[in-house]
Parts: sequence; C-alpha cells; structure tokens
Amino acid sequence: MKERSYFPSYELLHELFEYRDGKLYNKVARNSRTKVGEEAGSYSAKYAQVTLMGVPWQISRVIYFMHHNFLPEVIDHINGNKHDNRIENLRAATMRENQYNHRIQAKNTSGIKGVSWSKKYQKWYACMRVNGKNKNLGLYDSIETAKEFLELAREMIHGSFANHGTFKENIFCQ
Repeated sequence: MKERSYFPSYELLHELFEYRDGKLYNKVARNSRTKVGEEAGSYSAKYAQVTLMGVPWQISRVIYFMHHNFLPEVIDHINGNKHDNRIENLRAATMRENQYNHRIQAKNTSGIKGVSWSKKYQKWYACMRVNGKNKNLGLYDSIETAKEFLELAREMIHGSFANHGTFKENIFCQ
C-alpha cells in the first residue's frame, strides 16, 4: 500500500474503534453499513483493511498506532500471518528487516530456505540475502550441513528477524 503523508489522529482512532484480541470493533456507526460492536474492516485484500473517510488503511497500522502513538516505516507480522493483527505479533521494522522475515519461496525444491542443489558440483549450495545482495555461503556435501551453516549465518546477520522458512508461532491464528 502506498505510504500517505497523514494518518488519522490517535484520539480519533480511539473514538472510532476498540481493540480486542487482534481485531478492531466499531465504537460508533461510521456509515450506514457499519454497526456499533461489529468487527471493523475487510479481510478480502492482501492485508486486512478498514476504511476511514473514504481512505483504506491497513488494520495492522491502525492497531500499532493505537498502541504506540507512532508509525514506523514498516510493521512486521512476526509469525508471517498478515491477518494476525494481535499487538504482540506486530513490531516496528525497516523494509530490509521485513524482507528478512519472509517465508520459504514456493518454487524452492530442497525444502530448506536458501539451499539448492548444484548440478555442476554435485553438492548443496547455500545462499542468503545480505544488504540487498545474494551472498554465496559455500558448497556442502550434505543438506543438513548446508542448512545448519545457513541458519547460523542468518541468526548472526538478521538477528531477531531471521526466518528459516517456517514461522515461530501459529500461522493460522486469526
């Protein structure tokens, strides 16, 4: 979603919404289709959204702002589930940190994030992104060794945003 130069005020958000267990509920009927006490927003988009004054906003951004009264560059969903907007699952991040927390790609054939088979060398190849560039972490005789080395490197470089292809909590939590 395109970043806007403004955001509804902290006070207005608390007048309009109540936060409970990762969801927003209407405190007032904001238009003819919303009801007091009803869950606010729509989950049909890539991210859950709520419309305020005709402008769509990501619910994760609204919830984060309601709790912290500021908006970071990016809000990262720790467990990778874009519809899990519990405040404990949201954290401030930079674009780069958010990229570190991506899951394994669908086209991956080894089943391990960053590990692939090298036909040329007949060994397992380990690779990861560092500062926006792919870094070769070597060739390994076993997939387990490549995985261990890659996970160690990822923990060292990506820190708390390191994601080894699976998420830390219940990905289906809603």
